[in-house]
Amino acid sequence: MYRKYCCARFGIRHEVSREEGINLRIVKPYPEHRMDTHNVYRFYLTPGYKEGQKKVVNHISIRYCPFCGTDLYGFYRSDFYINEEPGFF
Repeated sequence: MYRKYCCARFGIRHEVSREEGINLRIVKPYPEHRMDTHNVYRFYLTPGYKEGQKKVVNHISIRYCPFCGTDLYGFYRSDFYINEEPGFF
């Protein structure tokens, strides 16, 4: 992989398309929708879904990597990793 991730398993789940199995989505919500001004990114664990499924996608908000335990808010601090639109969830 050409990006630096907290662990290889996180990188694999981040790189897959949204339609394929369990995946990790990183979102930067619009400023007016942020409840936490210190952590601008949100991290979600989701099952596969299609783009047309807006507002009905099951997702779990996570703070720690489910594979290695890294604090995601501390590790991912760049827009480079965003892989979902802000209003999707």
